[in-house]
Amino acid sequence: MNRSHARGRLVVLALLVGIVACADTTPLTVPDDAGLQQAAPADMELRDRFQQASPEVMALPGTVFAARDEATGQLVFGVERPGVARDIQPIMARRGVPATAYRIQVTEPIHFMNTLRDEHRPVVGGVQIHWSGYVCTLGFSVDHAGGRSFITNSHCTENQGSTGNTQYNQPLRSVSPDPIGFEADDPEYFRGGECSRGKVCRYSDAARALYEPGVESHAQIAKTDGVNNGSLVVDGYFDISSQDAASTEFSGTLHKVGRTTGWSSGDMSNTCVTVNVAGSNIQLLCQTMVQNQGTQIVAGGDSGSPVFEWSGGSNVKLVGILWGGTSSGETFVFSPFSAIQDELRSMDATTDGTGGDGGNGNGNDDDDEEDDEDDNGDNGSNCPGNSQRPGCR
Repeated sequence: MNRSHARGRLVVLALLVGIVACADTTPLTVPDDAGLQQAAPADMELRDRFQQASPEVMALPGTVFAARDEATGQLVFGVERPGVARDIQPIMARRGVPATAYRIQVTEPIHFMNTLRDEHRPVVGGVQIHWSGYVCTLGFSVDHAGGRSFITNSHCTENQGSTGNTQYNQPLRSVSPDPIGFEADDPEYFRGGECSRGKVCRYSDAARALYEPGVESHAQIAKTDGVNNGSLVVDGYFDISSQDAASTEFSGTLHKVGRTTGWSSGDMSNTCVTVNVAGSNIQLLCQTMVQNQGTQIVAGGDSGSPVFEWSGGSNVKLVGILWGGTSSGETFVFSPFSAIQDELRSMDATTDGTGGDGGNGNGNDDDDEEDDEDDNGDNGSNCPGNSQRPGCR
C-alpha cells in the first residue's frame, strides 16, 4: 500500500467513502381534548408564564421538547405518548396558563445518533480505528495468550508483515487521544512453496494489537439500522456466539460491518482462491470472495471489517476478516478465521474482557524482561500496568 500521503491527514484506504442520509419523522397529534390546535394569546404576561412552566413540564418523564410556535404564539410540548398530556395539564392550570395557549403533540424520542465512526466504549468490532494518519476498521476482540487483544489487517500497520509499534486510537486521535492499543504481532510474509515467483505470501491479512490496560471490549459487532443501505447509524449489536476455527471454504450469504459502507452482505462467489493484491508483490492464499452485483458492499476504510454468518436475531458466527475489494465495490475479499488463528496463535472471540488482564503482549509463555526506566525517561509514569506503548515494554 502506498503511504506517501502527507502526515496528519486522514487517508481512507483502498476505495471511496459512502454517503449516509437520515430521514425525519412527522409527529402525530393527540386528540383535541388535550388542549390542541387552539388560538394563542398575545400578552407578555402569558409569555412569561410559558417560560416559567417549561422547565417544570420538561422535568416530566416522557417529554421530548418544548418550543414556541412562531406562527400562533402557542407553547408546543412534544411527548412520547398521549398519557403524558394528562401530567402536563395540571401544571399549566396551576400556573394560570389556559388550555387555548398551548398544544401537545406525540413525537418520537430523540436520541444521539451514534455511528461507526464515533467513540465506542466498551470497544466492539466494526468501528473506526485511527493509526498513523490512516483509518481502518477494528475487526474483533479476542482473549489471547499474549493478553486481551483486537484483530485488524496487517496492512493497517506502519510496517506490513513486520511487528512494530503501531498505535491505535478509536475513533480518532483528535477525538480520543488515549490509545486503545498497540501492535503486538504481524507475522512476516514468506517466499517459496505455494507462493508464486516474485511474490511474498501469507494466508491472512491480519495483525494483532494488544489493548491498553483498563480498555474494556466486548465480543460484539456494531449493528447499523439496515443491511446494504449504506447507513452508519448504530442501532444495536451482534453477539459473536461462535467462531469458525476450521473452515477454509464457505458458501451462501456472508455479512460484514465496516466504518465506510456499514453493514453489507453478498453471496460467496469464489472460495479458497489465490489473490494477487494490485499494485504490490503481495499474494494471499486460500481467500474467499463475496459478491453482490449492483450494490456497493465495500469501500476504502472497510479494511479490517469482521465477516460473519447471520441467520436472524442477535447471534452471529465469526468467519474471518475483510481486507480488500474491487474498485466497483461489488466484491470484497476476506481471510478465514482459521488462517488468522494459524498465523497469530489460538484466540477466543466469544468472550468479553479488559486490557491488562493476563498475558505478556507477545503470546509467549515466558515473561518479558522489565526495564528499570522507559525510553522517555519518565520512570514508567506513563506506563500503566503492562502497557504496550513504546518504551513501556
